[in-house]
Amino acid sequence: MTMMECDISNKTKEVMRMFTLTTDSAVDVFRSELDKLGVYWVPLTYAIDGVTYEDDFSDSDKFKEFYDKIRAGAMPVTSQINPFTHEEFWEKVIARTGPTDIVHLTLSSGLSETYSSACKAAESFMEKHPDSRVYVVDSLAATQAEMPVFEMALRLRDQGEAASTAAEALRAYSHRIQVYVIADDLFHLKRGGRISSAAAVVGSMFKIKPLIVFDDAGKLQVYKKPLGWKKALKMVLDHITEYCTEPNKKKFWIAQADAEDKAEEVKEAIEQAFPGAIVQTGWIGPVIGAHTGAGTIGILFEANSRLM
Repeated sequence: MTMMECDISNKTKEVMRMFTLTTDSAVDVFRSELDKLGVYWVPLTYAIDGVTYEDDFSDSDKFKEFYDKIRAGAMPVTSQINPFTHEEFWEKVIARTGPTDIVHLTLSSGLSETYSSACKAAESFMEKHPDSRVYVVDSLAATQAEMPVFEMALRLRDQGEAASTAAEALRAYSHRIQVYVIADDLFHLKRGGRISSAAAVVGSMFKIKPLIVFDDAGKLQVYKKPLGWKKALKMVLDHITEYCTEPNKKKFWIAQADAEDKAEEVKEAIEQAFPGAIVQTGWIGPVIGAHTGAGTIGILFEANSRLM
């Protein structure tokens, strides 16, 4: 399903009203904070040893507990949100809000079928509720990498922007968010079948830290394979200088998978290199952490376009 197919609403009937912002839990804002912000959320799920859990984390202890299990050898399995769950979720939203225009932010379509599932659900939902419209926005990212788009969505909502206009602006903006992921635990990637045993052994032996980026389709691609954490971080800082206009005036986001010391090191490096920059740190939640493993760091910022 294409992006345009998500906008099947009758725009000629649109009236100016504050839209309702909804999202799936992959955005990794504490769920209690989403509640305070008036953002409705639908949880993704993950399973460990056959037991399914909702991604409903609202404090750091929950994240730490999750990564303790991974360090002990757990290999979580994640699942997408199906159309029925999306539709049922929006039914509950309008039961509270009444008829409303909804802008729904999803996990990258390059990582999950959750986006296309939301589009299918939106079509069915709007057939039943022609006085409400749903605009599904593919973040082309995940976890803290969704934060620039999410924060922009909050601003547009609070400014009273029309849902259709906001959705169009958010889709364009998502292509400008540059994301770097520095993987740490190669043996976790090997256990998950994402790299070979040989690659894990050799990579760990030479302290290779794969530098991964989100491409313009929202898929993860290995960009470089620097030797060691320091070289990987320097490569990212060099890229900020090259691809970020006026970095001293920009905001940066750091995502961490129970790697607070590394996150603090990155924060200090960015603030030293780009005085005046704002740096915000947050957790990588279970849906993405299940695939990256513990110790992973993500660094993201607004660029002119994506690297790949």
